[in-house]
Amino acid sequence: MRIIIAVSGVIFLYEAFSMIWPLRLHLWGKLAAAALLLAGAFKNSIYQRLGGGMFFAPDLPRWVMIAGSLLYNLLIVALFLLLVKDAVWLLWKLCARRPFPAAEASLLALVFAAALTAYGTWEAIRVPDVAERPVTIRGLAPEFEGLRVALLVDLHASALNRRPLIQAIVDRTMALKPDLILMPGDFVDGLVSQRREDLEPLAQLKAPLGVFGSSGNHEYYSGFDAWMKQLRKFGVTMLENEHRVLARGEGRLVLAGVPDQQGARMGRAAPDPDKALAGAPRGVPVILMAHRPEAARENAARGVALQVSGHTHGGMMPGLDRLVARFNGGFVKGWYDVGGMKLFNSPGTSLWNGFPLRLMDPAEITLLTLRAAP
Repeated sequence: MRIIIAVSGVIFLYEAFSMIWPLRLHLWGKLAAAALLLAGAFKNSIYQRLGGGMFFAPDLPRWVMIAGSLLYNLLIVALFLLLVKDAVWLLWKLCARRPFPAAEASLLALVFAAALTAYGTWEAIRVPDVAERPVTIRGLAPEFEGLRVALLVDLHASALNRRPLIQAIVDRTMALKPDLILMPGDFVDGLVSQRREDLEPLAQLKAPLGVFGSSGNHEYYSGFDAWMKQLRKFGVTMLENEHRVLARGEGRLVLAGVPDQQGARMGRAAPDPDKALAGAPRGVPVILMAHRPEAARENAARGVALQVSGHTHGGMMPGLDRLVARFNGGFVKGWYDVGGMKLFNSPGTSLWNGFPLRLMDPAEITLLTLRAAP
């Protein structure tokens, strides 16, 4: 947390001098604008002082969460625009004879950043649309041809993403009439005592072949054992280094799940695909739920046909997505062909309350339709 605070402080100082100070405002106007940026930079510290609970799960009124998110998102979006503005300023100094229009450029950056922030924050907290995505699976039995698989990942139920949003996601998912529902991690931010009611609509999810999940890193920050027990009460079969054999007539399909690697850092089980697939029938296609995409190459070498993941939130915005990919094995969102295995890295069905922003990266309720590879 100290690193985040330090980085936010540096960003604030840069923006105060590069964007706020050049504006043609009275001193008090500049100080007021700087104060708003400062509040955004230290949003999480302010939440803590307001009695907001854990760093990853502030427990405050939703309007406070949205207001803080807008200020923090403005800080991040403005940073990218100011880097462009200052690069132009440097070129101007080298090539032009006229003075650089610093006030006008700073105002333009501020207005554009505010507009992008408002739009991107709304995109992050609205009910996601459905995205239908066909996928071919090698060795798929005829009985599973056309199987409809709903994928929900990164729900992040929190003081920002409350029950009405989760209920709307559940309603849209059930309207798809899926045969199978998969949820590979990051269900929640907050303790069971705080967020149980918000996630309660998950108990309404039903599918002929079942409702399955695996853990994400945020479950470990929120009381792992209690949430595993609660999710099972909601009817979610949690696969933690385990598999199930799904049957349709004579056809078979293996579904496996591994826990997030955060578990190993906290003295719990590490992701172990070999253990998850131990005893699985040979020659049967395998679908693997793994919250993070980064081990996709190793999983492909094990013969997995399809891996479904999340965690990256799609990168959230252009520019930042490249950085996110570097920390996730080069994967950030969408389809990848990895050594003959299909990887779908979902942009997420919702978003963590710490940075709820989506620019050119909409959330989705994914409906996968399985087809046999020719």
